[in-house]
Amino acid sequence: MIISNFVAKNCVIPEIQAKSKPDAIKELTHLLFDKKKMDNVEMALEQVVARETTESTGIGNGIAVPHARVPGMKTLACAVGRVPDGIDFMAVDREPVKLIFLICYPPSQQTTYLNFVATIASLLGDKEHFDALMAADGEDAIFAVLEEVSETFNTHQEETIDSYNADPGIEEVQDGNADILLLARLQLHEEMLATTKSGKNKIKERIESIRSMVNPRILKHYDKLMKGRSPALVPVEGDTCQGCFMRLPSKFVQEVRNDVTHIHTCVNCSRYIYVV
Repeated sequence: MIISNFVAKNCVIPEIQAKSKPDAIKELTHLLFDKKKMDNVEMALEQVVARETTESTGIGNGIAVPHARVPGMKTLACAVGRVPDGIDFMAVDREPVKLIFLICYPPSQQTTYLNFVATIASLLGDKEHFDALMAADGEDAIFAVLEEVSETFNTHQEETIDSYNADPGIEEVQDGNADILLLARLQLHEEMLATTKSGKNKIKERIESIRSMVNPRILKHYDKLMKGRSPALVPVEGDTCQGCFMRLPSKFVQEVRNDVTHIHTCVNCSRYIYVV
C-alpha cells in the first residue's frame, strides 16, 4: 500500500498547535473536513473520541493512529500531524507521541484501513524512516519523505509476492487463522479493485487466485455477506464487533481469540470476525 495515496499535501501539519490529545484529534479531524475529505465532521470526531475511550491508539514508537469509520465517505483519508516535543497519548509503550495519523474511512473499506495502519506501523517501526519524517522541513518535505519510504516498502512487498505463484503453504494449513488470512486478502483486493484507477487486471488475477484457495462453504457465506452487508470480515475491538457495533459476550470473544482451529462469525450480524 502506498500511504501517500491517501494523504494530501494540504492535510499535513508540520507542527500541531494543540497541547493535549483531545485538541490534537480535533485539529486533525477538522483539517480533513476543511479540505473537503469528508462531510460530517461532528460524526467523525465523535467516533474518533469514542474509539479512544475504549483503548488508546498510540501504537508505540512515537506513533498514534486515531481513527473513525464514517458513513458517506468515498475512500479512506488521512491527516498527518507532527508534534516535535511530543504529546501524551497514553500510548502502549507510555512514550510521548510525535507523529499522529488521523484516519477516517467508509464502512466499505474496513480492510483497507487495517492494511493502512499495518503499513504505517511497519514503515515507521524503522527508526531511520521515523527520523527522516521528523527532520523534514515543512509539509512538502514531509509528504516527499512519506511518499519515498512508502513506495520503497511497496516495491519490496510486490517483489516478495511476485516471487510466488500463489500464497505459499496456506492451502496446506487447515485452520481458522489460514481462513481469516485468506478472507482478509480477498476483501482487501476487492476494496482495492473498487477504488483503484490502474492495475485492475492484476488485482482481478489475484482475487481469482485467492478465491480458488478458500473453502467453498466459507466463500459462499462471504459472497452473501458482501452482497448484503459489506464488509464480510471485521475485527472485534474491546469486545465490540466492528461490523454491527454490538458488544459480544467476553467469554465468546476469549474463545474466538484462543480457538485457531475454526473461523468464527458474530452472533449478532453473522459477519466473519477476528480479535485484534
